[in-house]
Amino acid sequence: MVSLLAASATVLAGPLAVRGPDGTRWRINDDDEPVLLERLAPNGALDSSFGRHGRVPLDFGGADASVSALRVDTTGRIWLAATTTGTGSSAPLVQRLLPAGQPDNSWGAGGRSIATPAGQRLMVVDLLPQPDGGAWVSANLFGPQGENDAGLWHLKPNGTLDYGFGLGGLWKRPGGERSRALSLADGPDGSVAVGLEVLTGRQPGREVYLVKPGERQLPQAVPALPGSTDDEEDDAYLLWDGARWLWRPGPQTAELAGLPVLSIGAAAAPAAASSPAEAGHIALNPFAEPAPAASAAESAAASDDMPWGWLAAGVIGAALLGFVWWRGRGPARG
Repeated sequence: MVSLLAASATVLAGPLAVRGPDGTRWRINDDDEPVLLERLAPNGALDSSFGRHGRVPLDFGGADASVSALRVDTTGRIWLAATTTGTGSSAPLVQRLLPAGQPDNSWGAGGRSIATPAGQRLMVVDLLPQPDGGAWVSANLFGPQGENDAGLWHLKPNGTLDYGFGLGGLWKRPGGERSRALSLADGPDGSVAVGLEVLTGRQPGREVYLVKPGERQLPQAVPALPGSTDDEEDDAYLLWDGARWLWRPGPQTAELAGLPVLSIGAAAAPAAASSPAEAGHIALNPFAEPAPAASAAESAAASDDMPWGWLAAGVIGAALLGFVWWRGRGPARG
């Protein structure tokens, strides 16, 4: 029973592709063995400056692993969430790579964190990096009879489990209804939202729970609109559109905001969205806020090349000096 649930849960995953503001893309290619992480330049070609000819084979320390989420933060670091499987067991693995594809040895052990709430069989669903170098991880937790529960935990900037969050480092959706995790998303003012689906009970359907920034309180339920999401659609992800939470159907392509200039290919115009759903994405890693737009008056002043104000003041001053000199000459003329 657990194996069947785990197999179905692999469909419900976080983003496996990320798009940068200049059109650069990162993606998981699981057509080969081992699984490859690829980076494509804005023109769509593999970026030869990344890994070997644009590809990095993913090494999970010899364990069999299923990748469920790919994220890139605004420093260019690459985050991968996976579930390792063994004989009758499963465990999370969060890997962090440097922008060029090498393991980030400041994270976990050799760039891998296997921190997990104790005593849980699970399937990782999504991962959301945070500005301080930590991350949130959501998963489906499997009970002794194969029942599903949506779970959430927090990893510290060094990759260790944050035991100050939830119960022993783990939060489960409250209540006796069965549920499954669907998506993680950045919210307003640094908050983090976990989207899930209630499977049983009187009111099955999707829910959103919000974790406020800087707090270790348990997530609070908040409203969300279904948008154009089909109730029968298995793949669904959550986003904040600037005013409200929305559910979007289909697989997710994470968009990266505010990426510093990196040597990751020639600059190009942002790639056009391949679907209306992609066009509606928001930045999922908003670590850097855009500069406020200048007012019309400031723009006009900035575009004026001649210092007209100083020239006018100079003309007036010269006229006053000439008048004073002329008045002083009056008695001399008499």
